Amino acid sequence: MNIEKKESFIGYLDERTSAVQADIVRLNEDDRRDEADFEKIRGNIFQIIKTMVQASERISGNEDEQIQFVDSRLTIFTETWKESLAKATEHNDERRILQEQVKLEAMDEIRSAFERIWR
Repeated sequence: MNIEKKESFIGYLDERTSAVQADIVRLNEDDRRDEADFEKIRGNIFQIIKTMVQASERISGNEDEQIQFVDSRLTIFTETWKESLAKATEHNDERRILQEQVKLEAMDEIRSAFERIWR
């Protein structure tokens, strides 16, 4: 099992979470609270995915099964958020549209890192 790849992916998620938290502080200091709120969503996504990766270890000791678990969950999240974005667009809910776009942007970044680092 290639534990280094998984740990590297978790490290990436930790680094991104820290960077987003620093952005949140900076945005709040600049009285840009709406932008800070969107960054909080982004940070939460990174933390959720880290928790999910750690949960994959409890589900199976087999790395291929862990990768499959994480991959399937990333796909489910993406599909769910695309549906939410479509509904928000249908109802012209601008704030919700932005929230779903932030989630999907974070997920695209995570998916890319997952493929590059762990897969």
